[in-house]
Amino acid sequence: MLRILNLETGYGRLRVLKGVSLHVSSGEIVTLIGANGAGKSTLLSCVAGVVRPWAGEVVLNGRPITGLPPEQVVASGCSLSPEGRQVFGPMTVRENLLMGGYVRRGERGREETEAALEEVYGLFEVLRQRRDQLAGTLSGGEQQMLAIGRALMARPRLVMMDEPSLGIAPRVVQMIYETLPELKRRGMTLLLVEQNARAALRVADRGYVLETGQIVCEGDSEELLGNREVQRAYLGKDYRRIDE
Repeated sequence: MLRILNLETGYGRLRVLKGVSLHVSSGEIVTLIGANGAGKSTLLSCVAGVVRPWAGEVVLNGRPITGLPPEQVVASGCSLSPEGRQVFGPMTVRENLLMGGYVRRGERGREETEAALEEVYGLFEVLRQRRDQLAGTLSGGEQQMLAIGRALMARPRLVMMDEPSLGIAPRVVQMIYETLPELKRRGMTLLLVEQNARAALRVADRGYVLETGQIVCEGDSEELLGNREVQRAYLGKDYRRIDE
């Protein structure tokens, strides 16, 4: 579904991505793990059209989307739930969700948007309860659910999530991660960026490790969970004791 080949980009004269190549097949959950500053968010932003690529190719569903503006990337079937949530604080929950479905037009588009709203409310019941509440007054966990729900409103085939566990309570993290297999069952493909490597690898089919803008390791989740270098760098020295 998604193929990235030799992708390079950065900011000013700073090169952040240095020839990154990876793929995500239809129906997979793939995670990208790495330390702060490794380039994970930059990679998602480049795919989403927020950051311009310097070189390389991004292909979605067999169609090149390299360098397309964000609205065209969304219309092509790829949505991003960004790091830090970035909800529209002065707008209500419902209004934030409707912003995610802006690519639809006409009467049929309105019907599909209402159906998508119900699907999101079904995943996150708290958003239904808070639908008339200003997004800026939600808790961090509720804002994260809103950011994910907003990304789902376009009914994308590929959903990219950037640090969905960042800065929220563990019980909410667990709730969010329980929705990911459900999204997969609904036919979606997920590319997940996380510093919480253990949580990400437990739910993902495969993973990549990004260090200083380059892929240094890849494999299925069990393989990466058992990799000593991955354990040392990203899972912590108590990984085995905690899991047993």
